[in-house]
Amino acid sequence: MGSCAAPSAKGDDKFITTDYLQQCPIDEISRERITRVAAKIRANNPATNSDLGFKHYRFATPTQQTLDDLDSFDIATGHFINTSGQLAAFTESGFTDMINPFSARGLGVPGGASGEETLLTTWLVADGYKMDIDVQTVDFSGYCARYVDNTRLYLIDERWGTEQTRDLLNHIGTHQLPVQTIVIYGYSFDLESIRELEIGLKQLDQKVNLVKRY
Repeated sequence: MGSCAAPSAKGDDKFITTDYLQQCPIDEISRERITRVAAKIRANNPATNSDLGFKHYRFATPTQQTLDDLDSFDIATGHFINTSGQLAAFTESGFTDMINPFSARGLGVPGGASGEETLLTTWLVADGYKMDIDVQTVDFSGYCARYVDNTRLYLIDERWGTEQTRDLLNHIGTHQLPVQTIVIYGYSFDLESIRELEIGLKQLDQKVNLVKRY
């Protein structure tokens, strides 16, 4: 709001006030305050190693093209329906991938979140976890899986195969990694890899639930 005073010797000054229409979301104010406080702490304590950052979560809707691509997937065959209306393997479907469209860039929002981070956060909230839950990374023969709550494993990235399944089953079977539920991103797995994983889990002495999400 701006003001313009018209001085008067009689003391009956008059003012013209103007409202400037400028959007300022409440979360923007909070983020600016955190940023300024962090800068002040660093200035007063140059040697600090404290994590003074923050995460900003947004609700975003995927593009219509991404939604159409998801709808074109045939769960029964593990193939996509291409532009010609024919079933095709992922590598032949014309789609690049089904992860990057959910990155900050793919969703058209500020930030540097990857598609995997977006999917994982969405699933964690849906599964009842808090946004600040500790997420560990477990390596299965070069594949990075996400492990939470000492019970739940999330497999979102691509490049899962026989070697990774064997490594995972070894970790669970030898009690190196307690796992009750494994959640996989179905678009990143071919049917053969899923069947191999299902068969392997059934052969374990303990019950491990396999959840496929599309």
